[in-house]
This record gives sequence, C-alpha cells and structure tokens, in this order.
Amino acid sequence: MSQTVLMVEDDAVPRGALELVLKAKGYRVLVTDRVDAGWHLFLKENPDLCVLDIALPDGSGVDLCRKIREHKDRWFTPVILLTGKGELQTKAEGFDAGADQYLVKPVAPDELVMWVQALLRRVGFDQKERFSVVKAGDLEINEDAHLVLYRGTSLGGLTVKEFDLLLYLVKNRPRVLSREQLLKALWHTITVDQVVDTHLSNLRRKLPREVADRIQTVPGKGFRFMD
Repeated sequence: MSQTVLMVEDDAVPRGALELVLKAKGYRVLVTDRVDAGWHLFLKENPDLCVLDIALPDGSGVDLCRKIREHKDRWFTPVILLTGKGELQTKAEGFDAGADQYLVKPVAPDELVMWVQALLRRVGFDQKERFSVVKAGDLEINEDAHLVLYRGTSLGGLTVKEFDLLLYLVKNRPRVLSREQLLKALWHTITVDQVVDTHLSNLRRKLPREVADRIQTVPGKGFRFMD
C-alpha cells in the first residue's frame, strides 16, 4: 500500500510541483490550503507524513504541528515545515513545536522527496525499536508510551523534542555529545545550534532538580547525562 503524505500549502505553484513529484515516487498525496481542513484530513486519513506551510490563510502550520504532537495515537507522525522565512527564531519555534525538518522555500522537489524518504525510514525503524524501557537509577523512560517516570511519578509537560533529547542523552550516558551530534541525530541537520541550548534549558526547567543536575554541560565539548 502506498504511503500517504498530507500537504498543507496555500501557494498553488510550488504545491503543484511538490505534489507531482511525490506522486511520481509512488506516494498518495492529500492536499489542502487550510489549517482546519488539514487537521480534519489528519484525523480522518492518518497520513504517514505531513508537509506544512507555516503561513496559511486561517492560521499557522506551527500550531497544526503542535496539535499533531499532542495526538495520543499519532504523535510520532513526521512533520516537515515549509516557509519563506529563514530567521533563526522562526526555525526555533518550528522545532520547539515538534517539527522533524524545516525547509526554506523555494524547495527543490528532489530535496523534499529525499527528506520524506529519510523520515519515513526513520519512523519505520523507530516503530520496531520503540518497545523498550530505558532506566537510569530512579529515572525510567518508556519509549512506547512516551512516558518519563521519576521515583514512580510521571513527569508531564515535555515536548516531543524534549523527550527525544532526554532519551538520547540517557541512552548515550556518560558519553559527551556535541551540539552537532545532537542536531544530526534529533533534528537531522548540523546547523541552528542554538536550538539545542534552548531545548536543554526548557528540559532542565521541567525536570526535578535531582534529574536536571545530571544533565551536565562540558565546556567546549557538549553535554552528557551522568548516573
């Protein structure tokens, strides 16, 4: 069965070109130019991946991305954000909302296809590997349930990227991970390194002090999680 891509884009010219190349690669493509319609299609059709423009007539693709990440059953669906803006702050907002990739228009159709294929492969791998629990002392991370427990108490309020960041640090402890390594592993890019610091700051703030203190900054090297 063909994998389904939901595209929410109001610019007809690039939308048509991107839709054409995705269909040529064998994907089923759902298209709309509105946030509200995109959300209804997401709920009804369960797409395998979403391509969302940020600036839409009835809202923002960033807000739609957040709603997808809050869905109890389909939060893992990959999201690519498209925008004509290249400012760092806009990218940070998109990644903070849980986007997997951020492409600045005009986007070459072949580049979009490359990212669609890469992200869908990653999801397929993640689904096979997600049925595990990672423990570090009193901290327990359930990948399948997307749940973090500390001394038996659930720690809520983590975004998808904050959860992934904590999990990656814990899995690789006590190895020191550079910003570039974290960006490549979690955001699939090697630029916009302030995004790592922003997410780490937010993550530490949401964790109990005893856990937050275990996320250490190694000057000039990166970050590590210590037992």
